[in-house]
Amino acid sequence: MLRLIPFELTKIWGKKSFALSVCLLLLLHIFLLWYTSLPNGETSKLSAYKALHEEIRGMDEEHKGRYIEELKETIDGVCFVRDIIAMQGFQNDMGETLAEQEMKSNPGVFERYYEMYRSGAYLKFTETQEQEKVFIDEIYEEQKKAEGYGEYLCSIQENKQNLSDISIFGGEDRDTYSSRNLQKSAEDYSKLSAENISFVPSKGITSSMHGIWIDLFLFLSVMLFVGNLITEEKEKKMFFITRSTKHGILHGIVSKLAALLIHCVFLASLFYAVSVIFFSCTTGWFEPGAGLQSVAAYMESSLDISIFGYIILSVFTKAILLFGLGAVLIAFCIVSGIAVLPFLTGAAIMGAGALLYYSIPSGSTLAAFKYVNPFGLLKTENLYGGYLNFNMFGYPVSRMHISILIILFICILGICACLFLFCRMKNFEVKKLSMPCSVPFRPHTNIFRHEVYKILVTNRAFFILLLFASLLAYNSLGRTYTPSVAEQYYRDIMTELEGGLTDKKESLILSEKSRYEEAFETIEKSDEMYSAGELSKDAADNLKMKAEMTLIFYPVFQRVEEQYEHIKAESGSFVYDTGYLYLFGVFDEPFSVDFLILSVGMILAAGGAAAMEYQNGSLFLICATKTGKRKIFALKLWICGIAAAILTLVPFACRLCRITSVYPLKSLGASVRNISRFAEFAAPLPIVMFVLIFVLSQVLSVILVSFITMALSIWRKNLAQTVFFSLLFLAVPMILYMLGFEFAKWFSLYPIYSWTMLLF
Repeated sequence: MLRLIPFELTKIWGKKSFALSVCLLLLLHIFLLWYTSLPNGETSKLSAYKALHEEIRGMDEEHKGRYIEELKETIDGVCFVRDIIAMQGFQNDMGETLAEQEMKSNPGVFERYYEMYRSGAYLKFTETQEQEKVFIDEIYEEQKKAEGYGEYLCSIQENKQNLSDISIFGGEDRDTYSSRNLQKSAEDYSKLSAENISFVPSKGITSSMHGIWIDLFLFLSVMLFVGNLITEEKEKKMFFITRSTKHGILHGIVSKLAALLIHCVFLASLFYAVSVIFFSCTTGWFEPGAGLQSVAAYMESSLDISIFGYIILSVFTKAILLFGLGAVLIAFCIVSGIAVLPFLTGAAIMGAGALLYYSIPSGSTLAAFKYVNPFGLLKTENLYGGYLNFNMFGYPVSRMHISILIILFICILGICACLFLFCRMKNFEVKKLSMPCSVPFRPHTNIFRHEVYKILVTNRAFFILLLFASLLAYNSLGRTYTPSVAEQYYRDIMTELEGGLTDKKESLILSEKSRYEEAFETIEKSDEMYSAGELSKDAADNLKMKAEMTLIFYPVFQRVEEQYEHIKAESGSFVYDTGYLYLFGVFDEPFSVDFLILSVGMILAAGGAAAMEYQNGSLFLICATKTGKRKIFALKLWICGIAAAILTLVPFACRLCRITSVYPLKSLGASVRNISRFAEFAAPLPIVMFVLIFVLSQVLSVILVSFITMALSIWRKNLAQTVFFSLLFLAVPMILYMLGFEFAKWFSLYPIYSWTMLLF
């Protein structure tokens, strides 16, 4: 029997289709690890966590606390300066009054952090003030939890002691669920201490273990494995032969179950090892020997294990649960006469579990059903990283113990069902599921419709395009745009100036200019008076600080002045251009990620458009028709081009919606030269025409990707080879460019997609 186990494994893993499916799932897993970690306007890059990890490496807990406390004080002080400047930017008495009150309430803070705010020296880990604030607040909160873990344990024991003191005067309080739960909690936490607690930023650990798609991919691999294990053997009528041998029944099913167990353990270990390695490289290597409660997200855990022990335990638990679910699916495959029914059953089990998990509130009386269904059991971060007791007839019962019992019950149930049903198996064949009502085939002579159906449905390009459109929409809609204080000042003044130049607008600009000139003069005079001994150093510094506070918005006003000088020289009009600069990638660069996703999506969608004709032999029939090969391939190019155009418009439309919700896009009829960054553009096109050309160039670049993929498909005449060479020629240069190799973009179509970024 032991020799049957590797035979069952190699029989399935040796199939190119199955191995390719698993590799595809692994590639999707790696892609989602990268994609879901992309920063937006507020969240920081993973490199920020790695930089922090390098800073605190080697520090003891006391030094870590002081260092993070200093970071918190600095970012709070800088934000205080920002708020004061925003109040003073109101340009009315109310703003000045509020600013003075805040400065009196926090004496010395403004003076201490003003220069740091101006220089930007506080940006140690991220690129913007908003990202730095969010990042440091997150780290500070996590560090405080780790620092206070000893107090947290003491509070649990104190609650038990308080209950004991109260119960002296009334014993009835000890007979309630709440009192029993306090006592059980104190007992569960009594073996823990704060000795092995070493603060670890939780981003890498939690991101490694919380990816919901990982569990779905693993369950999908189990369904594929089970299908090849039972259903395919039924389709080939192999059981008529194997069951007639001496050990063909009992040894056969036991070896299949053992092969399933090995598959589950191997794939679960592989997928989560990739996750841990990815986040360890991008966020910093964690301390595997530190206590699990060092991670703030797992502080409530009552397990006395290390972080590495938690990872091993979680992966093993997931593998055992997947094995149990796979055994149940094997039992369905044994009794089912319809090939697709077991897979529909598996999808229904996981879908019902997800519905229960997300629809039942955590504090509900039905919370047990939220956590003990298959979907909830796969989330081992709740099982081992948290603490919860269920109210079972007035007595607290550990969620972890109940969950483990249910996992074991699923495994035993699946194994017993497989053994019993396989020994009594009577249904040795399968049949395809027929629809209750079928749509009759309607012959037609429209070749374009026929090719659309072949590419989108038969070749499954529609589902690929839908998937990548969702990814592009998620990336674009997930970006946040937060105007700074300076941007708010610029928006206020530009909304008043928008349009042609008038005397009123010119007087507004000149008055602002004179205000800044007075501030420069004040700084110069204060230096001269201090040098002449007419002012003390403190008095001169106070005068200079007030003047510098006025000049804080001067770099922004220079953008206004630049438009003013351009209008006077070329008779243009004022345009609030921030939204356009974001749209064209001047202030933000979302194009590289979008173009990479667009390229991969079109490669997968169009890779088989021509290869399918060679692989199924239909090219011989096409060449014999009057229309012929050339016209058919021309239609395929049209279809792929239209699909590429539609897919390209998805990120542009989503990005346009996000930008216009924050920065209004007006003056579409004005010349594009009124936008300062495009003042030297060759032709004085209206902004609306410039936007149209910009969109068409992006569409053209993605259409060229689909055309090149089609050409490679005709050359290689094979889907796998077409995808390989297309990724090599079209996607790899983009990946190299995103890794920092600037020259690589010139070997791709990216300059066509992002040509507006090359104009400045």
